[in-house]
Amino acid sequence: MNTTYFKNMIMGNVFKTQTSPGLPNTYYIGFSSTAPNAAGGNVTEPSSVGTAYTRVQLSSLSAPSSGVINNTSVITFPESTADWFPPATPASYYVIFDAASGGNLLMYNQLTTSRVIEINTIATIKANSLYLQLTD
Repeated sequence: MNTTYFKNMIMGNVFKTQTSPGLPNTYYIGFSSTAPNAAGGNVTEPSSVGTAYTRVQLSSLSAPSSGVINNTSVITFPESTADWFPPATPASYYVIFDAASGGNLLMYNQLTTSRVIEINTIATIKANSLYLQLTD
């Protein structure tokens, strides 16, 4: 899914009708326990304080094929030093932002399988498992 902000940014930059904000140079992926929305809200990421949670920069993405980009390498998050969400609360969505912290939500989608990320866990997204596509 794409946020309205992201769709407007893409359309403005592609058709040169609004080039500010410009396209980001870097993109970061994280997790949310709640379902984000097209307005860019309702994201519940883990606290970064005392958990080692951080968004991971997307650096190994494929060229588009049939309008889809995927990750060509494993995406590895830091090992958790505490549960990333309240007990038994899973990471259910991935979220893609234009900044390592704060920033604007650009894309999001439900994970194929939700996961509870407990202490001493290394969360990964397998190579070729992340599919990014501009959709309505």
